[in-house]
Amino acid sequence: MSEIDTLLKVIAEDGWLCHVRTYVPSAWIGHAPFLRFLIREIRPRIFVELGTHNGFSYFLACQTIQELGLETKAFAVDHWLGDQHAGIFDESVYQSVVSHNEQYDSFSTLVKMSFTEARAEILDTIDLLHIDGLHTYEAVKDDFDTWLPKMAKDGIILLHDIHVRHADFGVFKLWSEIKKDFSTIEFTGTYGLGVVFLGSIPSETLTLIKQYCDSGEMMQVQGVFGALSDGVLQNYRYTEESRSSTAIEELNITNHATMDELTLIKNSKSWRLTKPLRLLNSFLPKINRRDE
Repeated sequence: MSEIDTLLKVIAEDGWLCHVRTYVPSAWIGHAPFLRFLIREIRPRIFVELGTHNGFSYFLACQTIQELGLETKAFAVDHWLGDQHAGIFDESVYQSVVSHNEQYDSFSTLVKMSFTEARAEILDTIDLLHIDGLHTYEAVKDDFDTWLPKMAKDGIILLHDIHVRHADFGVFKLWSEIKKDFSTIEFTGTYGLGVVFLGSIPSETLTLIKQYCDSGEMMQVQGVFGALSDGVLQNYRYTEESRSSTAIEELNITNHATMDELTLIKNSKSWRLTKPLRLLNSFLPKINRRDE
């Protein structure tokens, strides 16, 4: 068995890559195994996410950082108001993110402001940057160009939705430009994920995978991570179904309890004694309406 075949077999059998602690609705779920793999390989000192919304990818990164015991500082940048692609959402989304962040607050910072404002707030050089904000060509190009000078010379940038071509999504246009100037890997599933290597690849394993992809075997790599992603997506569906079943069961229990309480009330002595008053009360609205 070749070196790359051995490596891909090890990755394919690594159940840790599929472990997700916090599931929230997201278009990012299918890329979870690769993000965990990437963070374990490069062990970033500074991780920044632009566009966090309800936090799936960000908290997955935080979970990975915590489990590996890394000294990474993580920053989630978002004004948590929504946009034309994510939709407009209320304060409850941000409060949910704040609640999830409590378990990571020793190394994770929520930066509630625009991407432009946040650039001056994050003073450290960034090793891993995830861009997932407004997806028009103009917006994502501005994000890439504005934050590129903040990156470490061997830093890595992730771009989501590189294969979405409907409405005014334009990440695919920027991606076609980036591939001409930088070393990259791309994943086709879950709307597409682009991996941009700004300098030397800071991992022997990633270097080997990159060489394998460049030799025309990208489909092999896609297949391994795709199979892992299927496992994560199935776990998500199972979790959502369990939540739905629990919610229905709780509702049924509540309804049964309410009906039992109502039966007890109707069979009580006080309910029978006040029946004349209830009958009189039922006529009062009609009398009032005649006077209007």
